Amino acid sequence: MHMDTTLLRGAGLPDIDPARILGGEPCPLLFATVSGAHLYGFPSRDSDVDLRGVHVLPAEDLVGLRPPEETRPSLMEAKTEAEHGAAHLADRAAVARDVQALHTALDEAQAASRLAETPSGFDALHDLVVHARLGVPAVP
Repeated sequence: MHMDTTLLRGAGLPDIDPARILGGEPCPLLFATVSGAHLYGFPSRDSDVDLRGVHVLPAEDLVGLRPPEETRPSLMEAKTEAEHGAAHLADRAAVARDVQALHTALDEAQAASRLAETPSGFDALHDLVVHARLGVPAVP
């Protein structure tokens, strides 16, 4: 697969070697593209990288009982590489402080929450959905 990496640099992304990433992909890739803020030219420092692509899946994957795998690991690796390629430049002490502060905030929010630890209405909701989809009245 040939990709003009100047397009990646123009979108504010590091060069990614698509041959290395897509080399082990068992299904042919029709196209891959950058979307979102990088595509439109206004990424911020904390923008994620949105990659989209279309693979040609075998007919067996589409007509069987198992749902096909929609997210392919090859594009996820490219996304991770583009988003975190310069992670080694981060101030590790500042990141550790931020992570600890977030954990503390989450722990405090969980302690203050009045929500039940486990959901209690799953079975009733399941019955409602089944009856609604089958078009029969629910049994009280």
